[in-house]
Amino acid sequence: MSLVENPSQLAARYRDAIYTHRLAVGDRINLVEEARQLGVAPRILSQAMRLLANQGLVEWHPDQMVEVRALTTQSLQDMGYALTRRR
Repeated sequence: MSLVENPSQLAARYRDAIYTHRLAVGDRINLVEEARQLGVAPRILSQAMRLLANQGLVEWHPDQMVEVRALTTQSLQDMGYALTRRR
């Protein structure tokens, strides 16, 4: 049995890794291999990555890969962050 059973929980772990730069812009993740290494069902990982793609954090590629995207002002605002201008 896996330590992570639902896509939202798994997405939160990847989101944190992106925010803390443990996953860098341009890093590519092979969904099949990653699911195997994590011991989760591939569909759970795919659902988690779709959540992140909807938030603009990763870009989905047709070869079962996702790529970490650069954080933009819009993606941060979409996630509920309030941005202020620095003086």
